[in-house]
Amino acid sequence: ELKLKEFILNVLLNPKNNKILGYFNRTLPNYRIPLQQVMEENYMHNLSLGEYAKISCRSLASFKREFIDLYHITPGKWLIQKKLEHAKLLLDSTEKTISEIVFESGFENNSHFSRVFKDRFRLSPNFYRKKYLSKFYLNTEL
Repeated sequence: ELKLKEFILNVLLNPKNNKILGYFNRTLPNYRIPLQQVMEENYMHNLSLGEYAKISCRSLASFKREFIDLYHITPGKWLIQKKLEHAKLLLDSTEKTISEIVFESGFENNSHFSRVFKDRFRLSPNFYRKKYLSKFYLNTEL
């Protein structure tokens, strides 16, 4: 299901497919996908704010205004927080490499991820994982 959604998203975001996007917009003229649904389903994709606005059938200005009204934070800050929460969950619960986690969490590259992760959690992703695992193993032995 996720791959199908990703395929449809890629088709609709491709500038060569504006006619298809226009068709969908004309067939559902009064329907606007709830902003919360768009964001929760797509935050892990590396999309621009303009692409999020397009997916949600809003202008960029309307998208930003509605987003701040809904979440009380800018879209950029919210996206970083959600991606970091997702990455932290993957660090805690999987043995995936940092590069795999970076990709799955929607970050542009490893250095950007490492920088924002360290800013938020005050530890590098590698050190965080080592520290978390040592606490986990200490607690399970008790």
